Order: sequence, then C-alpha cells, then structure tokens
Amino acid sequence: MTAIGALLTMIGLLAALVARAGVAEAARGGGVAGYLARLLTLIGLLLALRLAGLALPSPLIVAAIMVVAAWLPLVTLRLAEELVRRHAPRWLKLLALFGAGGFSLLAVTFGLVWTGPALIALALFQAAVVVAILLHLLRQRGSVSLAERRAGDMLALAFALALPLLATDFAFAFPDLPFRGGPFAALVFVLACSRLAGTASRPLRLLGDLALVAGAGGLTALAVQLAAAPAALASAIAATASAAAALVLLAERFAAAPARGEGLLLPIARAAPDEAAILAAHPLLAHAVPVTAEALADLPDDLVVALAARPVVTAARDPANETLTDAARELLARYGASHLLRLAPAPAPRFLAVSGGALDEARLTQELTIVARLLERAP
Repeated sequence: MTAIGALLTMIGLLAALVARAGVAEAARGGGVAGYLARLLTLIGLLLALRLAGLALPSPLIVAAIMVVAAWLPLVTLRLAEELVRRHAPRWLKLLALFGAGGFSLLAVTFGLVWTGPALIALALFQAAVVVAILLHLLRQRGSVSLAERRAGDMLALAFALALPLLATDFAFAFPDLPFRGGPFAALVFVLACSRLAGTASRPLRLLGDLALVAGAGGLTALAVQLAAAPAALASAIAATASAAAALVLLAERFAAAPARGEGLLLPIARAAPDEAAILAAHPLLAHAVPVTAEALADLPDDLVVALAARPVVTAARDPANETLTDAARELLARYGASHLLRLAPAPAPRFLAVSGGALDEARLTQELTIVARLLERAP
C-alpha cells in the first residue's frame, strides 16, 4: 500500500467510525439499524486491519482481513432482507453463509496467506452475492412503503457504485493504479448510511453528495495543475481532497441529526386537540392514505376485528397468530405502508396507512401508538 493509499484508508476508517456512532442509538432496537451498525463495524474493522497490515506485516493480519471480507456479503444480505422485510431466496442465503464459512476456513488453515486462486474465488463470491442482493432489492420494490422503497433504491445505488471501486482492490487485476478504490467504496456506502439515518433517503440525494465530493476533488486538482505540480501529485491531492470532503460532510450530517430528529410528538403536542389538527400536524400523517371499513371488506370479519384491536399494525410477526400476521403484511403491502394507525375501532374500523422509514421503525411504532391513544380521546 502506498502512502496515499494509507491516507485514504485512514479517512475511510474515520468515516466508518463516524457513521457507526451516528446509528448507534437506533441500532439498539435491532432491525435495519442493527444490521447497518454491524456492516459498518465490519467495514471499519476491514480498513483498520489494512492499516495494521501496513504497519506490522503479518500472516495473521492477512488472514483476519480475508475472514472479515468473507463475512461482509452475508451481513449485507441480512441488511437488505430487513430493509424490504422479505426473505432472500434460500440458495442465496446458503451461498452467503457457506461462502463466509468456507473462506474463513481457507484463511486460517492453508498457510494464512492470500493465494491467487483464493483471491479470484473471493472476488467472484463477493460480486455474485452483491449482484444477487441488488436484484433482491429491486424485485421487492413494490412490496414496501414509499420511504422504504427510496431507502432500498438508495442502498442499491450505493452498492452498484461501490462494486467497481472494490474491484480495484485486487492488485493482480489492476497492478498499475496509484491507489485503490476500497476507501472510496467505504465512503460511498457511509454517505448512503448518513442519508438512511435521516429523512432524505433518496437516490438523487446520494448522487448530490457524490457530486459535491467529486467537485471538491476536481477543484483541488485544477488548483494543483495551475500551480504546475506533477500529475501524480495532483491526482493524489485531488483524491485526498475528495475523501476529506466526504468525511466533513458525514461529520456535519451526523452531528446535526439529533437536532432535526424531533419526530412526531413535538409537532402534535403543539397542535389543537382534535383529530383533524393532530393528523395535519406532521407531514407523515398528513400524507398518509385513509383505509376505510369498506376497503377491508375482502378480509374475514374476525381478522378485521383482531386488526382493529391494535392501535398500530406493523409487519412484526405474531407467534400466537400466524394468520393475523399474514393479513397484516398483506394489508401493509397493499398500501405500500410500514404502519397502519387506527383511527376508529371495530365494528367500523378506520386506519391510516403510514409510509415511514426503516431505520427508526421501532421509534416510529412507539410514537404512532401514543398518537393512536390521543386520537381515542380526541373529539
């Protein structure tokens, strides 16, 4: 690894740590945030091991790098499954699991070194799983809420952009590059994480971030060229400027996240105590889709009564009633919603189909439950 490569790796590591700290609170509730935190932890560990391998070359560190790289596709797959709330095909799960275990075994048994065939096999394994994950995200677009669909599209875009960058890390295929694209792949992904953790989980917003980062690098390259610096130095400084711009953007975004994450309750607390004012107090409720009793006429009466007994309906599994779980998930998929907020109980139930984000699903469920209780007493 060159000096510029080490510097870029260090910036990528700092970015992964910033993103991991930014999602730490939400990760305590599990779900999407939990798997996102695990993936960021593995990315940070991989970059840290690369730096350690540069400072203290050792077969043990090389083997550890291979083990972490082998488990990244499986954790990525679990994140995608949580994001769209749908299981991936069984063959894909087995491929990711056995691939992670197989390459880990290879790393700790056969000399603890990377070999040419092992590198090629690992690259093909990672590429195959990531492409399958992208297809899984795209196939399930119609079964999730609008906010979750945008988040899935954004992550799919991040994976698609990161894959070619990761491919440059295999030196045997690209021996003449001045630095590798792995740190930039990490930066692309953590920029997507910063959008996922906020309220702007949209592919175009991620492209805007990348355009800003590329613009910083481009302006720096222009300035260095005007100063008549050597071409190799110009490219190194421009790459460092781009990576530093991404790190600054991430730090600013996660630092500001708590200040803008007031949620549902504060706007509703400022609203008048009637149903119309409560529902208009926050855009998430104001833009929700009404679900009337007539829209539920195709469901059995006992299931409708059971659904209406819940202040908030989610896709969470109910072990005591699998039929009710299936009905709730079918109804949520029908409206592209993540939650159904009860407005009126049986015998003439009414709901709102709410399209919330995936990262703060547990928090949103708690807040919607409070809103449902307020609406029970609202005139």
